[in-house]
Amino acid sequence: MEMNRQETDQNAGRAETMEGNGRRRLVDLGAALLLAQAAATSIERLMAARRDKLGFDDAYMFLRYAHNIRHGLGFSWNLDGVHTYGPTSLLWSLCVLLLSYLPTDPWTQLLLGSWVCSLAAVVAMAWAVKANAQSEWLRRPLPTLALVAAPLFASRLFQGDQFNGMETMLATALCAVFFGLCLLWREGRVPPAVVGGAGVLLFLARPESGLVTVLLPALLGLGPELSSGDAAASSRVRPSLRDLLEIYGVFCAGVLIELALCWLYFGTPVPLSVHMKGGEAYRGYADVWYPSLMLIAFLSALRLFVAALVLLTRRRDLRVVLCGLIPAAPVFAYLGTVTQIMGFDSRYYVPYAPLLVVPALLVLDRWLALPPAEGEAWPGHTLRNRGAVTAVLLIFFFFFYSQAVQRSFRLLEHGHHMEYDPVQLKIAATKPLPSLDWKTMMLDVTDDLIAPLPAGVTVASSEVGYLGERASGINIIDLAGLNDTDIALHGFEMNRLLERRPDLIWMPNTSYTYQRGVMFSDPALLAEYDVYAGAGNYGIAIRKDSPYRAAVERQFAIFWAKVYPGYDPAAYRVRSASWSDIPHSVRNR
Repeated sequence: MEMNRQETDQNAGRAETMEGNGRRRLVDLGAALLLAQAAATSIERLMAARRDKLGFDDAYMFLRYAHNIRHGLGFSWNLDGVHTYGPTSLLWSLCVLLLSYLPTDPWTQLLLGSWVCSLAAVVAMAWAVKANAQSEWLRRPLPTLALVAAPLFASRLFQGDQFNGMETMLATALCAVFFGLCLLWREGRVPPAVVGGAGVLLFLARPESGLVTVLLPALLGLGPELSSGDAAASSRVRPSLRDLLEIYGVFCAGVLIELALCWLYFGTPVPLSVHMKGGEAYRGYADVWYPSLMLIAFLSALRLFVAALVLLTRRRDLRVVLCGLIPAAPVFAYLGTVTQIMGFDSRYYVPYAPLLVVPALLVLDRWLALPPAEGEAWPGHTLRNRGAVTAVLLIFFFFFYSQAVQRSFRLLEHGHHMEYDPVQLKIAATKPLPSLDWKTMMLDVTDDLIAPLPAGVTVASSEVGYLGERASGINIIDLAGLNDTDIALHGFEMNRLLERRPDLIWMPNTSYTYQRGVMFSDPALLAEYDVYAGAGNYGIAIRKDSPYRAAVERQFAIFWAKVYPGYDPAAYRVRSASWSDIPHSVRNR
């Protein structure tokens, strides 16, 4: 009888094991199907994106630097070999240099780079969760990867950043790696020097991420032990202050070395954009990029993870949740103070998505792994209250894409901004030239007017990404100052620009109301250049005594015949210009 009882228990145990294995296989199969769908959709979007030239102008700037490095000019923007600290992300510059060797067209090189980094970002977030999970379900790679990939790949915002050709996805991947390493270091499973080194790489990808590198290890390393409710946690040895200082030592040493090398090499320790995006650089800029709207759009893209944090977080989870939210807060506050030009798809915020995604899935993991601790069993009203808050958030995110809702936020954010009166140009024509969409004009001006010009020509423009890559044998003065050390460090002055004698000027984007006024109203412009109002959307000026004038006028005629058939260019030559230099308040739209 005793043997029969033992045999029955063994059979029951085998049956339970088989049932558990069956559930795990079923979960893995479902996860594999979700991942296959996400991968197929992502590849389909990649193939669709590469059929047309990338429209994200700033991404091409990295390729111009890469080409100059390959031609022995060093990290320079122009053919004079003057070292220029234009790119904000030095690490992405290195990646683009490697991508430039791929035997394909330039925009495909950039698309492949950002797409591969987006896959790496998803894998890195899944790894950060899996490496720190306690439940058997999220210690398995397929379910964890599916929980990260499925919501992100379905997000329009994430899809946009997958194919922008910028450093966005590289920084996202490194942020996830850094967060995962910090959690492992907390448990004594990773040396502090490795964490510090990862922080340096993250800083080289996105400099403002230094706030995350400083705060996250301190939040994890200081204070009481995590209340995870298991015996293993109570026996862990807390990181010592020495370990924490080692992380900061490695990180600070790396940053100081980078700053010193940049000072010696470029003449400035920080990117030129740091100089340009403060003070008077964007005086009178007409477009407002609404950081709060971009932040809400970012949170909306992560709404399932935000909902999980609101609905499922318990006392035992507070440290890991706060370790994500607290470092994110000052970064987002800082991003609210800068001019976020070209911030499409909330790309400045996306690199910090792991600070929400990883804690949300670790909170879910604790529910799967641990029973409620004493005093943490939720009464019914708690569940109702949290459920109501979560529902309100999801409803808000759903309605956020309504133009009426977004307009309300735009009116709240600053309310008004300052613009300058437009320049009054006297021309013979009675109607303006037709305006083309930005991408079409970017391609036409570059491919038909500027790129065919002979080597040695100097062009000044505020739109220099695609232009800079495509016209790699031409010197380009970046009127926006992001790739021009003189303008970035000393400010824009018309007399200094004219001293550099550009052969052709593609006048600044109409959003630069102050800079356009200064340029058009300067008498020397019309004295030294033939200026065509509205050509190329913004105006084109050709230097009268340029040694390349014949070549420039020939290409200008080709460009004009293609873009403005039936219009007489002589009727649009500017005879005189006047400008009031008066700023006025404009209500945000």
